[in-house]
Amino acid sequence: MSKIAIVGKPNVGKSTLFNALTKKNRSLVLDIPGTTRDRVFEYGNINDKEALFIDTGGFENEGEFADKINEQVMLAIDSSDAIIVVFDATTPITLQDEEIVKYVQKQNKPYILTINKSDKKEKEFIYDYYKFGEMIEISAAHRMNLSILKDKLYDLIEEDAKKAIFDAKIAIVGRSNVGKSSLLNAILNEERSVVSDKVGTTTDSVDTPYEFEGKRYLLVDTAGIRRKSKTKKSLDKLASIFSIFSIDRADIAILVLDAYEGLTSLDKQIGNIIVKKHKGVIIALNKWDLIHDKDKFDRYAKAIKNEMPFLSFAPIIPTSATELKNTIRLLKTVSEISQICSQRIQTSQLNADLNRIIKANAPFSKKGKELKLKYMTQVETNPPHFVIFTNRAEDIEENYKRYIRNSMYKIYGFKGCSIKITYRNSSNDEEFE
Repeated sequence: MSKIAIVGKPNVGKSTLFNALTKKNRSLVLDIPGTTRDRVFEYGNINDKEALFIDTGGFENEGEFADKINEQVMLAIDSSDAIIVVFDATTPITLQDEEIVKYVQKQNKPYILTINKSDKKEKEFIYDYYKFGEMIEISAAHRMNLSILKDKLYDLIEEDAKKAIFDAKIAIVGRSNVGKSSLLNAILNEERSVVSDKVGTTTDSVDTPYEFEGKRYLLVDTAGIRRKSKTKKSLDKLASIFSIFSIDRADIAILVLDAYEGLTSLDKQIGNIIVKKHKGVIIALNKWDLIHDKDKFDRYAKAIKNEMPFLSFAPIIPTSATELKNTIRLLKTVSEISQICSQRIQTSQLNADLNRIIKANAPFSKKGKELKLKYMTQVETNPPHFVIFTNRAEDIEENYKRYIRNSMYKIYGFKGCSIKITYRNSSNDEEFE
């Protein structure tokens, strides 16, 4: 499948063009230079061909992250099959524009030069850019001349291939600065995401296809989720939203905790989001290299389970991104959980076990009316979703629902799987979870 990199200096509209070509709002779009720092991947159709588009951070000459961002841009160009260079018709040519064109031309790869914001009245610099070569004047925001751009791309990219199918999509999530990007880089053994000690370095969710032991995974590094009180800037708010979206589209979430700082209330909130969305989950106890007494792991694990009983089914793995500790174990556990969450249990077995659960502890009947759990069936996998048919679903108390859920874990294990149990009235199909 052809890979197409979209490059340019900050704030020329690369992310807006990326979203227009992929028809998804994957990249952060704000009138703030440098909004996108990492590479962002998404599939898009060019007529009857499919391609993988790569959005990049703005190529810069100065700034705290300039060197790292520029390295990411060059990596995107190096790994692509074709390149779209984006200029801004409302701003004069800069040194960054010159350097981008020089670097792209050195690669001997097909490229397209575009001048964005060509529909604006302030496009006074538009003709200056023609010194670089043939141009397509576009407006990504208003979809102007995108059909011309697509026709040109169509001639450059390879024949159609089926969209990549992954055995599992894995979101690496957690609060800011717990080492998510470092852990991703340790797994990939390359500088995939911008890594810094500064809180909030990653702003977008960053997708990376990865193969391990014959299975294909999509690894998603996410921006750190922050408390609402600390997300006053619109960029921070959107970054947190994208992190939650990443959990939505993942099959398994790796919840990264900071072993040195310890568990926080925000860690618990993120864990709760994962469970409510019924995702598979692994807890990565990161920065374990900073813990001198390694015999403390059992106590750490027990404390985490006590503080987050809703994640008692999740395996806990001590990791160190700097020492590449347990990255292979993490991936092996992902494979194991993926298989467990895919299992389907026969209806006869489910109902035999449901009867034993009820005999051990029958549901409490309100107002003298008998409450019956009639039978159970599994309707989905990934996550395992069970429906229990009853006569009065609305009257089943939360503590009894927890009892049923805990009993299911005791019987079937479901290591790393957040199972979903729905209660349905057999008379009117009304459902309660």
